[in-house]
This record gives sequence, C-alpha cells and structure tokens, in this order.
Amino acid sequence: MNDHLSNINTFELDNLDLSPEQIINYWTPERKQAAISIEAFIDPSLTVEATNDVTTDPVQADLTKRPFEAGGKLFFTLNNQDFVGSASVVGQNNIILTAAHCVQDSKTGNVAENFLFSRCYEGEISAEDIPFKKIILKEKWFTEKSRKWDYALAILAKDSTVSKPLTYAKTDITNQKITAFGYPGNFFEGAQMVFINGTATKKGNGLWGISGNKMLTGCSGGPWVLEDNETVVGLNGSSNSLKTPNTLLSPMFDDDFDKLFQYTANLTKEE
Repeated sequence: MNDHLSNINTFELDNLDLSPEQIINYWTPERKQAAISIEAFIDPSLTVEATNDVTTDPVQADLTKRPFEAGGKLFFTLNNQDFVGSASVVGQNNIILTAAHCVQDSKTGNVAENFLFSRCYEGEISAEDIPFKKIILKEKWFTEKSRKWDYALAILAKDSTVSKPLTYAKTDITNQKITAFGYPGNFFEGAQMVFINGTATKKGNGLWGISGNKMLTGCSGGPWVLEDNETVVGLNGSSNSLKTPNTLLSPMFDDDFDKLFQYTANLTKEE
C-alpha cells in the first residue's frame, strides 16, 4: 500500500526486470500461440445466482471499427506459465484497462510479468505490440478476494497509435444495451476478437451481469461498451462457471474505479 495514498490503497509494480525490447522479442508467434487462457482464481464461495437464458454465439469483430480498434489481446507470464487475456486502450493513449486476475493471482498474491498488449490481434498479425511500464490495481483485490475489485490499469511503455482511446463512465447500466468483446479461447482458438450484445443487470456483490454469454476464458479484461461505441462501463471479469457459459460478470465502475484511474493518469504526467 502507498502510505501517502491510503485512501486509494493501490498495488503497483514497475516493469524493471525486462526492457521493452526483451519483452517484444520474448513473445514470438510460437509463444503467443502456445499461451493459454487465464482463469479467474476466485474464492468459490463468492458465487452469483445463475440464469437459464438461451446462449448465443459471439460475432467476429471488425477491427477497423469502433470500439474494436481500441481493443487487443494481452500476453503475460504468471507462475512461470504464459497466459492470454484481453484489454483495451481507455482514457489516454498510454493507459490500458484489463482484469485484475490478469495481473495478480488472488490466491497467492503472485504478480504477473512480461506483459505485452497486442492491439487488434488477428492470428499472427496485430496493429502494434506494446509492453507495459507499470501496473496499478486495488490492493483489496488480493486482501478481500472479491470480484468487485477485478479491474486493473497499466501504463504502456509508449503511446498507442489507436485513433483515440475509449472513454469510461461510472453509471448505472441497469437494462442498458452493452457490447462486450475480447479473445475467448473457445472461439477461433482465441485468434480473433469476438463480441456479444446483451443487457446489463445488477447481480449483487458490486457486480453487473450479462446473461446468455458463450465467451469463456481468454475474454477476461475485455471492455463492456455502451451503444455509443465509445464509453466503457465494465469489463469481462468472470462467468458463473469457467466451464459452462451463462452469465458474464463485471465489477461496477464507481468512485473507487474513478479514483484509481485518476491516480494512474497523474502517474503518466509525472513520468
């Protein structure tokens, strides 16, 4: 915890061990393909009531269009294993939003490393590959082990060339239409960005839910976007079950999320 920011309670890690060049060189096409989807290591007692909605297949995203051009696949190493997740450029061209469980193991507290954001990843092709410089998340993710803290931010080693970042809002999204996207491993073997459209409902425990989801692990960290195709209001945190698709869950973006983002944005000005 940062003593001078006790009201924020952040956990931060600088990428000091590997240079951006070393990270880019590490992630060969073969290593990217071999990396596996990260699962949300969450206390199983923290459950949300399932629904029986009919599930629908995701649709392949057009990476030339908003909001998809701001999204990408996330590669990282945790506990000596290479993993993949999803992420997006939000707020600034050098800030990335993803899930906390793509950054820190909630069981052990072990922190991932070797992060590479591959924007508009498509097979072996991506618009750009950028390593992380610093990761920032809520300390409560590990201490409380609650899905409500399952979000993390990262500062990129350089600005993304995306036309503009997505924005974000802390708002009640009950019954609003949402587009959720990412790189689930159960579609196109995780090589293509896909999306679902759904309606958000409150699920309790500080969570939103979208029912009828078929995206499984690998989509973690991908954003939830309003119908304006610009405003992020949540992210792919986890499903009720990691094996059976049903309800996709997101932590609520509230004052705590806003403070974390503003703190991260201030860090980018200091560097």
